[in-house]
Amino acid sequence: YRLDVGRYPSTSEGLSALVESPQTSDNWNGPYLKKDDALTDPWGNKYQYRIPGNYGEFDIYSYGADGKEGGDGVNTDLGSW
Repeated sequence: YRLDVGRYPSTSEGLSALVESPQTSDNWNGPYLKKDDALTDPWGNKYQYRIPGNYGEFDIYSYGADGKEGGDGVNTDLGSW
């Protein structure tokens, strides 16, 4: 996506920009992921995405099994950092 469009997807475009062309991306040459379910975590919740990230250029994260921020055990948030 970045090589074709020249930037990462915006937060508002989200990770779905890797599967379907957003109207704001002129040079989109995807899909970059073959299946839409690649955008969901092991619990069936959509991965969260933010750019700029709090921990890097962008953040990709999951809220864990409960789908809510915070938690312990299987409910622990998981991130790309």
